[in-house]
Amino acid sequence: MIARCLGIVCLLAVASAALAAPTIEATLTSPETPWHRAFLYSLTIEGDAALHCEFPDIPVEAAHVEASRLKLESVPTPDGGIRLTKTYQIDPLFPGHYIAPSIDVAWQSGDNEGVLTTPPMMLHARELTDAEMEALAHFAGIAAPDAVLPPPRVSTRLVLTLITLGLVALAGVIAAVVYLRRTREEPVVVLPPWETALNRLRELERRNLPGAGKIDAYYVDLSAILRYYIEDRFRIHAPEQTTPEFLDTAAQSRVFSEEQQQFLAAFLRQCDRVKFARLQPAAEEMITHFKEVRRFVRETVPLDMGDASLEQAA
Repeated sequence: MIARCLGIVCLLAVASAALAAPTIEATLTSPETPWHRAFLYSLTIEGDAALHCEFPDIPVEAAHVEASRLKLESVPTPDGGIRLTKTYQIDPLFPGHYIAPSIDVAWQSGDNEGVLTTPPMMLHARELTDAEMEALAHFAGIAAPDAVLPPPRVSTRLVLTLITLGLVALAGVIAAVVYLRRTREEPVVVLPPWETALNRLRELERRNLPGAGKIDAYYVDLSAILRYYIEDRFRIHAPEQTTPEFLDTAAQSRVFSEEQQQFLAAFLRQCDRVKFARLQPAAEEMITHFKEVRRFVRETVPLDMGDASLEQAA
């Protein structure tokens, strides 16, 4: 009788331990999506209220896929336990089939601990449809230069230096005001946007960034010259907008011909490929893009001042 009771107690203990083990489930928002959009991959683990999990990074091939960890949600369950959901973003750089490999998640709950393993999952990053390509052509673009370049580091020494320069600049302004009161004020010459853009293009050509192997910096500068020219020339000023929103606003303004809109979409889509897909254009192709940007600027100079202005900036 005693032995039977002990056996029942042992079985209950084993059953209780089995029930305490957490469960894991892996889900995808969609197993198939256009290659320029990211997959959302979620891991959901349920267990008792003391459950703690260590979610690792997703192992991917860096040359073809970018993956990052996003938010972690913690929700209590009706039975007094907890549900943990970790979401990842998987961003393919090229069309094709990919595999999200098995992931080992270490868990601990009180004195119990273990590892939960997810099965591998197939992802299909497909080519864009004709409708998607047509929609993308109207507002495709790259991030603004300040979003591509790394943010500057600010140090105490730099702050003190800026304050000193600010005081010096203030003294210079005061001196200039006093001087202007004693002399005849001379008009300030402000170059029109097209002359500024052509001068910047000439300086970019002189720097020869492609010859130094700085292809990314070359396309960042070339696209920035084009974007700022459009803002200054057509008063399409939207610094608070993203680049796709900016180009969409430019398209809605109806100041560009259909050929010019096609050029903007194709050129900026090429800049996207250089930045995100690590595309290495040929030297002839980079020269062609430079000439196309310069031609776009010259074609959009006002007719009443085009000849004289272009001769000065040539």
